[in-house]
Amino acid sequence: MHRFYHQISLEGKDSFILNDPNVAHQISRVLRMKVGDQIAIFNGSGIDYICEITEIDKRLVACNVLSQNKPDTERPLYVHIYQAVPHTWSKFEDVLKKCTEIGASDFYPLITHRCETKLKDGEEPPKEDRLNKIIIEACEQCGASVLPKLHNVISLESAMKSAPGIKIMAYEDESNRSLEDLVSNIKQSGEVSIFIGPEGGITEDEAELFRSHGGLTFHLGKRILRTETASVAVLSRIVL
Repeated sequence: MHRFYHQISLEGKDSFILNDPNVAHQISRVLRMKVGDQIAIFNGSGIDYICEITEIDKRLVACNVLSQNKPDTERPLYVHIYQAVPHTWSKFEDVLKKCTEIGASDFYPLITHRCETKLKDGEEPPKEDRLNKIIIEACEQCGASVLPKLHNVISLESAMKSAPGIKIMAYEDESNRSLEDLVSNIKQSGEVSIFIGPEGGITEDEAELFRSHGGLTFHLGKRILRTETASVAVLSRIVL
């Protein structure tokens, strides 16, 4: 069944109107759906509403609510992704898309020493609407019913102090601890913050500072992964 995100409260409603030209176009023109067809609507609250289309227009879709369902697709582990801002934002978009599909809870654009950006701590990420749209589309595709949150940009210094759960950082010069050594404790804890550096990597001083704030550094084996690959690889090993 096709799923669509719409920021509307459907609790207690028997019918509603999707007043969204983009969704209306996708339903009527792209998918060629008709009156009587069923779709699932979710608003990020954790519930899918099974609906029957009663009217289709170029700008809106009217529906009756048939039932509601709580999908069993959410992970039991809360995973916060602190992804260093890459050289091009398309790489960050890849992280949002893939990590949403796998089960990330939220995302923080992270500023480290080797990031090539002028963004400052606390600023909104550029093209925020586009980034949130990517998260929404990933949720529609994978069946997630809770929308991961995209936070404002945060510096490594600030993130180390506020990151919840077990704090872990991929660091290529770590020789004593692999990700595999941490997985069991992470799953038992229920919450983890994953720190991934930029294309140039994490500096030795940053790694030492991270450890001094209770963080754990680990290596990903003998190969050096791209920054956008590392987030996906680490998250996959922890939650899948």
